Amino acid sequence: MMDENSERIQMLERRFNLFPARFTWRGRVYNVDAVNECKTVTSRYAAQGMHHFWIRADGQMLHLCEIFPHSDWLIYRDAME
Repeated sequence: MMDENSERIQMLERRFNLFPARFTWRGRVYNVDAVNECKTVTSRYAAQGMHHFWIRADGQMLHLCEIFPHSDWLIYRDAME
């Protein structure tokens, strides 16, 4: 979820309609070189869930999250430090 540890990003392209491939963050376009790990978190009580992706993009290790079913994308602070 959106909190003080995350920022919104815009997903520009996905691979296989699931994995992040290219996105913008803070006015810069990032190309995803690899998805190192992914995890889906759901709750039987909530109507939404989250796909977490730990990726390598332009030489950085980043943690992205897609909130579904609305397809909102976030980058988490653990990736910003």
